[in-house]
Amino acid sequence: MTRFLYVLLAVPFLGWTFLDPVAKKNEEGNALFEKGEYEAALRRYLEAQQEGQPRPELHFNAGDALYKQGKYAEAMQEMGRATEGTHPDMSAAAHYNLGNALFRQEKFQEAVGAYKKSLEQKPDDIDAKINLELALEKLDQDGQDEQDEQDKNQDQNQDQQNNQNNRDQQDQQDQQQDQNQQDKKDQQGQDEQDQQNQQQGEQPDPREMTPEEAARILNAMKAREEESQKRRKLKLRGRRYDGNAW
Repeated sequence: MTRFLYVLLAVPFLGWTFLDPVAKKNEEGNALFEKGEYEAALRRYLEAQQEGQPRPELHFNAGDALYKQGKYAEAMQEMGRATEGTHPDMSAAAHYNLGNALFRQEKFQEAVGAYKKSLEQKPDDIDAKINLELALEKLDQDGQDEQDEQDKNQDQNQDQQNNQNNRDQQDQQDQQQDQNQQDKKDQQGQDEQDQQNQQQGEQPDPREMTPEEAARILNAMKAREEESQKRRKLKLRGRRYDGNAW
């Protein structure tokens, strides 16, 4: 069965059996309310409030007119004052309307409390029972939505953490690869240095040789250099033309 939010119909409270300035303005407001002129009715109810001592009935009727105009926050304030009345029927209706105003503002926890107080005054109010159930359902739904949002945020945080871990792992791999390449270059440089040192080590250090050995080495090097120069000259001469056959 489809259920919907019941709203108290425009039934202003008629609480006076005698006519006085306050009652007169209230009756004028009631007449305007019945015509659907809620803003004008509200003015009469507010004027009546200024005439004498505050009466819960006037706050009830003003709250009803505000509610009809969709001014739920203001209606809630007026209905809150109306709940202070001692008449059980009016108190039950005021709490009911207060619950509706709270419901319209999605203040479901407070609406639940208002409907429960209305039922305390009038336990057989079917509309109040239905609205109470609807407010409880909305409250449970909000709690589930909040839990879903928390789960979603947790999943997003976990994904972000996983992505960060993957980036950190990739950075470590890149650093290790760079280090391996650097180590390889360093090793190649060391091998080349060792090779140079080995080649240099094959020739005796002149400082460790006798003068005779040093002279022989110098003479041998000079002879190799002269031979190399001679070969270079021969090569060049072979490319010159002096009139003879090549």
